[in-house]
Amino acid sequence: MDGLLYSALRSARLERMRKLLRFLGSPEESFKAVHVAGSKGKGSTARFISAAMTAAGLKTGLYLSPHLVDYRERFTLDGAFFPDSLLIRTADELALRLEHFTFSGEAYDRPSTFELYTAYAYLLFRNAGCTHAVIETGLGGRLDATNTIESICEVITPIELEHTAVLGDTIEKIAVEKSKIIKKNSLCFTSVLYPQAMQVMQEEADRMSAQLIRLDRELVRLETETRAEGEVCTIAFRDGYEAQLCLKMRGEVQALNAALALLCTRRMGFYREKLSERAVENAVLPGRFELTSWHGIPVVLDVCHTPVSTAHTAASFAALYPDRKRTCIFAAIEGKDIEHMLKKILPCFSTLIVSRPSSAKKSNSDAVYRLALELNANDCRIVHIPDSRAALEEAERTACPVLIAGSFYLTSLFKELIDAELK
Repeated sequence: MDGLLYSALRSARLERMRKLLRFLGSPEESFKAVHVAGSKGKGSTARFISAAMTAAGLKTGLYLSPHLVDYRERFTLDGAFFPDSLLIRTADELALRLEHFTFSGEAYDRPSTFELYTAYAYLLFRNAGCTHAVIETGLGGRLDATNTIESICEVITPIELEHTAVLGDTIEKIAVEKSKIIKKNSLCFTSVLYPQAMQVMQEEADRMSAQLIRLDRELVRLETETRAEGEVCTIAFRDGYEAQLCLKMRGEVQALNAALALLCTRRMGFYREKLSERAVENAVLPGRFELTSWHGIPVVLDVCHTPVSTAHTAASFAALYPDRKRTCIFAAIEGKDIEHMLKKILPCFSTLIVSRPSSAKKSNSDAVYRLALELNANDCRIVHIPDSRAALEEAERTACPVLIAGSFYLTSLFKELIDAELK
């Protein structure tokens, strides 16, 4: 969506989406929803929550965005795609009902792509008979199309500087946008947040007469180690509950996301201890420290695209391959904090290949390459190879484990390339 259209749709606030849903018979009222917002980890946390709820016997849909390769990744049930017959029937229903629908009197009178995806998800969950759903925000929270649900609880994952042109240029401003998913008299579960973000959350919770349940106050121990078999972690809460898990979604940050999911599902009564623990362990999402290979070389795909998430990913990758040289294929789109991302990556790798994400977003790989050369203080070999296949071939020649990171769009591009090779 271009910037002009997005600005116009945001200025219209949520009434557009409410009007669309009313026209469709309010499908969002057919299930009980858990609403998840944040800057990082919200997709993984939502997946952990939905897995635990499903294991507890609740038919739980999961709505995520964006997708990495296949649009069906946005709408899943117990980690699997819905049957094609149901996907097609629901799409036909939506198309038929909206054939003559317009937002009359508005400059942009047709639903946006994200509005359609969201309406489709709600219809799909209703048609599938879902009693519950976990809904991830697309961008922000206050004016996000998903903020049309009356959630039974809310979950806030870590907040960082991101989408500053839209959400604000400080942690506080971004936190305000995220905090607006908190509903009246609800429970809101927060991850470990910066103090200024936590203050915003507390103020909004007080305003909405909601109860804020903070992970940093409930968690007494969190130990984690990235291993070949998974992310091996111990999570202990102050009420005496302790879980020892081996998460299929590797990466040290996933232990924190799993802890937040356990806190939410246990307090909400959506938890059956051993069943839910096993479900959380087995939960996966594409591109979240996803381990694959290229011609026999280990490859990890990760969608990290902020300095904090990049630091976690680089540390986990180094822990997984501690005694070997390591290669990173890196790219980032314009507007990201590329300098600080590179500062987290360069010390951990012997070779850095600066490439280019897909053409879907603006990027300047030449500028990223020059910046990497300026920041290189660790004798890292740095090369510039924009073409994805050529970058993979160069990584193969290093004979080192390879991390592909820095952009959702880069990860999507390389995942398609690698998956096609493996078929």
